[in-house]
Order: sequence, then structure tokens, then C-alpha cells
Amino acid sequence: MALHRHGSAARWVGPLLLTGCVPAPSVAMRDGPSPAPSAALTVPPHYQLTWADEFDSGVEPDPRRWAYDTHRNRKGWYNGEAQYYARRRPRNVRVTKGSLIIEAHAETLDRAAFSDWGGQAYTSGRLITRGKQGWTYGFFEIRARMPCGRGTWPAIWLLPVQESGRWHGGEIDIAEHVGSDAGAVHHSIQTGERNFRRGDHPTATTAIADACTQFHRYQLHWTHDLIRFGVDDRPTLTFHPAELGMQFDRPMFLILNLAIGGPWGGAQGIDETALPAKLEIDYVRVYQGMP
Repeated sequence: MALHRHGSAARWVGPLLLTGCVPAPSVAMRDGPSPAPSAALTVPPHYQLTWADEFDSGVEPDPRRWAYDTHRNRKGWYNGEAQYYARRRPRNVRVTKGSLIIEAHAETLDRAAFSDWGGQAYTSGRLITRGKQGWTYGFFEIRARMPCGRGTWPAIWLLPVQESGRWHGGEIDIAEHVGSDAGAVHHSIQTGERNFRRGDHPTATTAIADACTQFHRYQLHWTHDLIRFGVDDRPTLTFHPAELGMQFDRPMFLILNLAIGGPWGGAQGIDETALPAKLEIDYVRVYQGMP
């Protein structure tokens, strides 16, 4: 979840309107990635479900599938984010009523009880599959409801298993959202060569009026020569990495997190009256082609 500047990167693709009853118009392209196709984005018929979490049992994330990422709590998180990511704290991360809840609160902690607390004024959660599961290619579908409120910055994204946890080796943002622009969800791809700092990375914005009040299915189809994003079976951005000299051919792990603040998430400040705020995940499903 590198810092993004979608104001300048928007030259790649115009916003795609997506609501429950309005057909999605075509996406206007200027250069770079191929236009989004009109055909529905669905699981290819020769793919099979290879990994999933339906969050239908237990009260906390399945430790066979998920790990808590807390490594930057004391130093502070990247992008100037303002949250502390808790480990096994139901107030911040829990499974209930068939959904994973990642919830952010405005609160300080007691360092005697939380030795890695870095003085942050907010708490939240960040789950990863690193060390549990990684994938090279596949069809990913995550059904989620975004939080509302200025200062929230949820993300559903992928990073390389073998990198240091940063985006320079490749980042795929299946869905990012900032609470100050509640009706828009962003999708993007970044590497060390093409990224937000240069303003030349492929990115798209999908207008979803009810992103904070209704669940939507955020999708990624990733093959050796194609990356395609979609929402509720409607393609939003199609990209061929080789066209821009970008490589996405290594195992990647999945991240689910809710950040608070930062230069993008907190660009218009943090509305503490909107907290607590929840990122809700109904399920995560990964399909892959069978030999």
C-alpha cells in the first residue's frame, strides 16, 4: 500500500461508474494499459478454487491462513500513517457473524501491556498470508464493505513474498479506498521503475456510490501476461506488464489492512467522530488454473 497520488496518475484511465442499477460505461484510455473489455470478469472455466477463507467459524482469524503484521509499530508505519496494528486483540481484529472485522479506534495504549506501542493515537489491524501462503498467478475475489470517515485508508493488496515488505519489487492493489472520497475505489500496479513518485504506473478509479454501505466483490485476474481488475464482475482495468517492461512473475502474498491517516488517507485530516470504523470482509477466494 504505497502512497498514491491519483490526481496525477489519473491520466491513465478515467473513472468507471459502478452502482447497483446503472450500467458501467466504457473506460476512456489515453495511453499505457489496454482498455477494459466489455465482457464480464468471471472465474475462467478451467480454474479451480485452491485457497479460501469464508470466515464462518471461530472468533479470530485462522492462524493456519493468516498472520498479524506488527513489525513497524514501534518505529511508525510507512507513509506517515498514524495507527498501531494490534496482534490478537479482538477490539481491532475478530471474526463474527460470518465476516472478518478489522476495526480502527481512536485510543492510546499502555506500554506496559503493549511493549511495541510507538505512541500512536489510533489502533487497527493488518493481516497477511506471508509465511502461510503465496501465489504466482490466479483469480482473486474478496467480498468487502469499506469503512467511511475522513482519515480511513483500507486496502486489499499483494506484495512479493521474497521482498522486504515494501512495494519496490512489485505491488498489486486490488482495492484501495480513502474515507474522504467515500464513493471511489482505486486499483493500481507499481514497481520500483513505475510508481506513484513518477506518476507513470497503471491505475484506475471505480466510482461506487455505496462502497461504505454495501458489500462488493473486488476481483483480480493475474496471469503471466495479463493483469485485470474488476468489481462485481465488471472489468475496470486491463494491463499487460510486458508493454511497459514490468514483471509480475513471482509469488506474492495477500494483505488486508485498515490504516489511519497518512499523506493520502489523512490528506483532509482524521475525523475522530467517525471512529470506530470497520473494514468488513465476507470472504477471500483464490482460484488457479489446473494443468
